[in-house]
Amino acid sequence: MSETTLRAALQLLLSRSVPGDPVRILWHAGEPLAVGLKFFERASEIIRECNPGSVRITQIIQTNGTLINEEWCRFFVRENILVGVSVDGPATVHDLHRRSPRNEPTHARVMKGLDLLKIHGIPLHAIAVITPQSLNFADEIFDFFIEAGFNTVGFNLEETEGVHASAFSNTQEDAGQFREKYSAFMSRLFDRWYSAKKRPIIREFESMSIAIGSFLRNHGFKRTADDLIPFRNIVVTRDGEISTFSPELASGTPSDPLRFSIGNVHKISSFDALLANRKFQELEREIKVGVARCQSECEYFPVCGGGMASNKFYEHGTFDCTETMNCALTRKTLTHVVAERLRKLSAPTCGMK
Repeated sequence: MSETTLRAALQLLLSRSVPGDPVRILWHAGEPLAVGLKFFERASEIIRECNPGSVRITQIIQTNGTLINEEWCRFFVRENILVGVSVDGPATVHDLHRRSPRNEPTHARVMKGLDLLKIHGIPLHAIAVITPQSLNFADEIFDFFIEAGFNTVGFNLEETEGVHASAFSNTQEDAGQFREKYSAFMSRLFDRWYSAKKRPIIREFESMSIAIGSFLRNHGFKRTADDLIPFRNIVVTRDGEISTFSPELASGTPSDPLRFSIGNVHKISSFDALLANRKFQELEREIKVGVARCQSECEYFPVCGGGMASNKFYEHGTFDCTETMNCALTRKTLTHVVAERLRKLSAPTCGMK
């Protein structure tokens, strides 16, 4: 991303913020560290220039960890940057899919990066992608994150999006098998996690426990899905194209990469222009229709909030739909797993004197 694009993006972002607002700038997609340290040093300077302290900006970098060295670690500490590492578990799981350009395993390089982060006192946060193969290694995956010393872990399901087709098939037969395996995987993971005093923090268990608890206390509760709220997420590509709702929509479609672009930071000067954009208005309308269908048809809506916009489109070619493979597993199946365990944990016990 050029300095001109970064400044224009910050100007647009900060025009919507008021003093004291917390704003997170997440460097993501591809491998951010590949652009080099000098880019991020300059970017941090530009962020300070564009925001003289009135808005609370936090930078986050999501990296595969293979390029982390001493110099990067000193920079992370100096700039107080949060670091997320994309790692799927032990080498037997991670190296199945995360290969180098030469098709070599990468896990050993990731571990070197993790060791450096720990040496510099940088907390470890992970995003782990769950594939059909991962579902066979619940204990090994949990042991890895415990032994490596991670503070938090988020488990993303391998998804169909952009040009990528997920290995999780949505046929009726395969869907049933995946639900059964995913349920067993998450059940085992929950048991291990609870026995370890809920460490590390596992995003899926924490968020679903909160949603279920909120619903039980108030049956009018409805979970809010960030990627269904316009401008809760704002994506700016390196060329300045803007999209919102699900970050994954920034990739568009193979035939139309700008399918969901609603403007460019070099051509607009305010959020009013984005709100008036016909593509945005149509996108918002279609997403709302899909959410309304979920609310009227799905009993899981209170603890889901309407699914994920990108999953709906990339699996079904429209936002006006309900169940996706992602929601069948990470919402419906996970609801049963967490609810059943919370029920058992809260049930009174009896014993003999």
